[in-house]
Amino acid sequence: MDEDLHELAVTAVGADRPGIVAAVAEVLHDAGGNVEDSAMTILGGHFAIVLLVSSPAAADELRTSLAPVADRLGLTVSVSGAAGAASPAEATHLLSVYGADRPGILAGITRALAAEGANITDLETRVLAASTEPVYAMVVELVVGEGGEGALAAALDEACATLGVDHTLRTIEAETY
Repeated sequence: MDEDLHELAVTAVGADRPGIVAAVAEVLHDAGGNVEDSAMTILGGHFAIVLLVSSPAAADELRTSLAPVADRLGLTVSVSGAAGAASPAEATHLLSVYGADRPGILAGITRALAAEGANITDLETRVLAASTEPVYAMVVELVVGEGGEGALAAALDEACATLGVDHTLRTIEAETY
C-alpha cells in the first residue's frame, strides 16, 4: 500500500432509505478514497454498511467529510484506522441451521463453532414467517478449526440437539464470483 494512504474502516448505521450508499460512496470518492472491501445489509428496517477504504485523508478528516451526509440522512458514522488488517480467510464450509425460533440459537451455535476453533467469515440470520410458528434460519460461512471437520460436526450435532434445531454442514467447493 502507498505510504501516503491511510487504511480506514468506515461504518454507517441508520434507518433505511434510498441513496445512503451513493451518498457515502460519493464522499469517499471526493476525498480520494478507494473502497477495497465492503458489506451492507438491512436488518429490520435499519441500514448498516462496513467499508475498508484506502484514502489520503486521515480518519478525523474523513469523519469530518462524512458528517454532513450523516446529519442529512440520520446516520451514525464511525471512521477508524484499519492498518495491518489481516487478509480474510477463505471459507471452507457452509453451515445452515433452521428450526422453530427461540432465544439462544445464535449464541449456542456460535459457542460450538468457537469451541472447535472455527472462524466465521460470514453470518446471516432471519426469522421467517410460517403458517404455524416462526422459523429461525441461519447461514454461516466458516473456516474449520484445527480439530477438523469431524470434531466440528460432532459439536454441531450436540449443540443443535440441545437447541432443538436442524443443520447441514457442507464444504464449499466452487467460487461464486
